Amino acid sequence: MRGFLTQVIAKLRRAYPARRAPVEDRAALGQWGEDLAARELRRRGYEVLERNQRVGRGEVDLVARHGGTVVLVEVKTRRGSAFGEARDAISTAKARRLVALGRRYAQAAGETDWRIDVVAIDIAPDGSYTVDVIENAVGG
Repeated sequence: MRGFLTQVIAKLRRAYPARRAPVEDRAALGQWGEDLAARELRRRGYEVLERNQRVGRGEVDLVARHGGTVVLVEVKTRRGSAFGEARDAISTAKARRLVALGRRYAQAAGETDWRIDVVAIDIAPDGSYTVDVIENAVGG
C-alpha cells in the first residue's frame, strides 16, 4: 500500500507543481514564467498556438487566440521589486518593437484582428507570486 501511495503522490506533484517560483538561474525563471503564463491564459479561455515564435529578428513569447483575435503575448517575470513591478518592464522602446513584431506576424499569417497582451508575474521574497494579464497592453 505504501508504494502505491508514493506513486500517487509523485503523480500529483507532477500534475500540480508547487505554487512557488524557482530560485534557479534567469533562463529557468523565464521558462517557468512562460509556462505559468500559458496555463493562466488557457484558464481564461485563450488557445495557446505557439511559443517562442521567431518573427524577423525578434521573438514573441506566446501566440494565442482569444475569441476571433490573435494575441501576441509578452511575458514579464520579476523576482523582487528592486527594479519595479513586472508590468513596468515594458518601456516605450519595447512597446514599439512589440508593435512592429505584431504587424509583421499578422501580415505573414494573414491576420487582420490582432492585439498585444502582457502577462506580468511578480514573485515575492517568500516564493509566492501574482499573475496579471493585461489585455491590449500595447496599442498597435
